[in-house]
Amino acid sequence: MMEPHKPLVSVGLPIYNRPEGLRRTLECFINQTYKNIEIIIADNCSPDSEVEKIAREYASKDDRISYYRHDKNKGWGFNTNFVIDKAQGDYFLRATDDDWWDKDFIREIMKGMISGEFIMGFCDFIAVDETGKKGQHYPDFFPLLNQYSFRNSNNKLSNYINQFEGFGKSNLYFSIFKTQILRSKYVKETLDSEVLAGDLLINFFCLSKGELYLVNKILFKVTFGNEKLYDEGLKSNNKSKRFFLIELNLFKCINTVKRWRTYFTRLNKIIDNSEIYFFKKKRLKAIVFKRKLMLYYDSFLANIRVRGFDLFKLIRRKYYLE
Repeated sequence: MMEPHKPLVSVGLPIYNRPEGLRRTLECFINQTYKNIEIIIADNCSPDSEVEKIAREYASKDDRISYYRHDKNKGWGFNTNFVIDKAQGDYFLRATDDDWWDKDFIREIMKGMISGEFIMGFCDFIAVDETGKKGQHYPDFFPLLNQYSFRNSNNKLSNYINQFEGFGKSNLYFSIFKTQILRSKYVKETLDSEVLAGDLLINFFCLSKGELYLVNKILFKVTFGNEKLYDEGLKSNNKSKRFFLIELNLFKCINTVKRWRTYFTRLNKIIDNSEIYFFKKKRLKAIVFKRKLMLYYDSFLANIRVRGFDLFKLIRRKYYLE
């Protein structure tokens, strides 16, 4: 049942070829305690006919669900922009077909978002495998996320840059955003170009434009270690969507580092185009430079270790957690 007195939240679900994951995700959202939502499914031409069957089954039972199927695979960036463009709500949540959401996820976050002063809202979460079992080698995420909720923009942005990319900051991408910020030219172009670590860049861009509302409850489970199937071409090169430290082959590692260097260049461009004071920009760019040096250091260490070494123990340095 819709709740017209509450803001509409659009749930964008760009999918590709994961029928059972789609079913589980739809169950998560149709059972949300916050009822005023719409669910926009964009099927990137999945070859498995079960995907369309399940999507149409749920759309026929719940008028909040709309289903679109592309006639050919157009890439994950296009598909994400597609669901954003179709959104009618003032708030937007990008979902996936391989993660879990608590039934109170939207309600708890929207309590803060409704105040109007926040541009994005998220919660504590845990990393799980494909069966939903909690991973053992991941940190407590909330203290790390909490460093992005500081009202001092310089502090939250410097914390974001400093923090190791493998400690979960990319998952801010699953926040509830004000739809308007996701329709900005920067976000659209980043998605269209499908750049490495585009989710990290979009998170940083949004944090540079407004405040993060954070709920100290575990309301989300993100899957690790699986193939994120967004389009037909991503499976073969999905390693680049993980993190450079996984590349233990020296030649491949050097190539991946080059791609991450582009990521840091883009961070600097976001800083340059922000409304931050000149000297604060200089300080942030100095932190970006330091972080880039750490990339080379981490990559070197990763390549002198044997496979199976616990890399999270290797890079759990004090400054990452400050």
